[in-house]
Amino acid sequence: MAQSLTRIYLQVILILILCFLAIGYVCYLAVRDMQQSSYHDRVSQVAASTVKRIDELLSQQRQSLGNFAKQSSVVAVLQHGTAAERSHKEHEIKSQLASAHSVGLLPWTDAGPVSATGTPDPASLDYVKRLATSGGPAKPEFQGNGTTAEHYKLAVPVRNEKRDMTGYLLAGFTRTPVQAILEQSLPLNAYMELRQQVSRGTSQSVLAVGTASDDENVSVASEIGGSGWELLYQDAEAPPRLLSGYRNIYFWSAVIVFTVILMVLYRLYRRTVKSIRHDIQSLIRMFQDLREGSVRVSYPMALKEFSEIFEYLRDRGQKLVKEKEKLKGMGLMDHLSQLGNRRHFETRLKELFEASKANGLSSVLIIDLDHFKAVNDNHGHDAGDALIVGFANALRKLVRQTDVLARLGGDEFCIIYSYAPLNKATALVERLRRQLPREIPLTKGVIHQLRWTGGLSTMHDKDNKPDDVLWRADQALLQAKETGRNNTRIYDPATGAPVKKQIMVS
Repeated sequence: MAQSLTRIYLQVILILILCFLAIGYVCYLAVRDMQQSSYHDRVSQVAASTVKRIDELLSQQRQSLGNFAKQSSVVAVLQHGTAAERSHKEHEIKSQLASAHSVGLLPWTDAGPVSATGTPDPASLDYVKRLATSGGPAKPEFQGNGTTAEHYKLAVPVRNEKRDMTGYLLAGFTRTPVQAILEQSLPLNAYMELRQQVSRGTSQSVLAVGTASDDENVSVASEIGGSGWELLYQDAEAPPRLLSGYRNIYFWSAVIVFTVILMVLYRLYRRTVKSIRHDIQSLIRMFQDLREGSVRVSYPMALKEFSEIFEYLRDRGQKLVKEKEKLKGMGLMDHLSQLGNRRHFETRLKELFEASKANGLSSVLIIDLDHFKAVNDNHGHDAGDALIVGFANALRKLVRQTDVLARLGGDEFCIIYSYAPLNKATALVERLRRQLPREIPLTKGVIHQLRWTGGLSTMHDKDNKPDDVLWRADQALLQAKETGRNNTRIYDPATGAPVKKQIMVS
């Protein structure tokens, strides 16, 4: 099936568009991932820095409480001191503890930690009891609901020299240092919220700075060590749009470049089509000149690739014209069919016979047009001449360049298949049967149903003269006529008789 040049160019453009879209999509994903990764890294760094500062503050407060808990005076007060002595010690520790809101010393009893001075509230006692039950490190805990809580509790165990439990040192710290860290770390228009775990899977807000946004700003939640607190940070700005800033310039530059490429391809397509049409017109002009018997020295060509082929065709055409002129001058051409005549045929057959031992055997096919006389009788000799010319033109298109095609006279034609043994010549005759037209137009709109009979044979090593192969082909032709015409018979010289098998029937 013939390919359309337009379709080929459309396929090229479609492939180019698909490649551009694929590359663009991959670049989009890569830039988006890089941009979001960079944005998330920046947001995470702000949150991580804030978490680190809060964790350092809690560590300092735990260390300070631990240092007080190791003092022998604190251990002694818890073991043997009166309520007044414990109250005095609590005030002393509070005065030395930064950001302390309250301090309580809770002796250890069989029932657990108790308040001897009445300072701790029930929530604080419950906090210490849970701490004693868990056995883990003390976690800070805001007392109260939500952001109304003004302080949080921290407690550490107090042990004597024998590492026996004597009680707990409980301190309440104001939220001011934590709030100061959040405010100092908070970028302009951002939002930070400290959340405290209430139960597994749930938490509540205990401290917030800034204003929360409903936009698509990125939020990061980070745990603060083992404190049970979580920092929620919402950035001030949403992630920047992909096509913004210089990326807008890059995108439209790529679109412009791609558009230019398409325009160049379209222009190239137009020039290619124009050049091909120009060269085809030159080819048609050359064949017209060849038919008229004169080939020009040069023909204008637009495409270099076509020029090489065209030069070969032009050279062959010039040789054909010269050969025709030579044949006419020698009387070797049939003037009606413009094929070689009998004299030319006999000359070439003799040459091929003499060269057969060196170059290989050749085969001969004799053809008779069926019902040729009826054409002359019913439609006149002009119609008969038209049949001869039409059949000669059809044969000329189907024989090889090395073959010899001749009109022997009347409606009899002959083909010498040069250096083709019988099996190869048989295949060529079968192809001839298939490809010759079924109808040939004659004069005055008369259409003739083409039928022909053939006889085929090949040269043999025992042949004494060129006419031997011609005689065998003629015998095969006679047998084909006797069996009803419109078929081809083969005379195999190896068997010495015509083969009964028919090559093909039209």
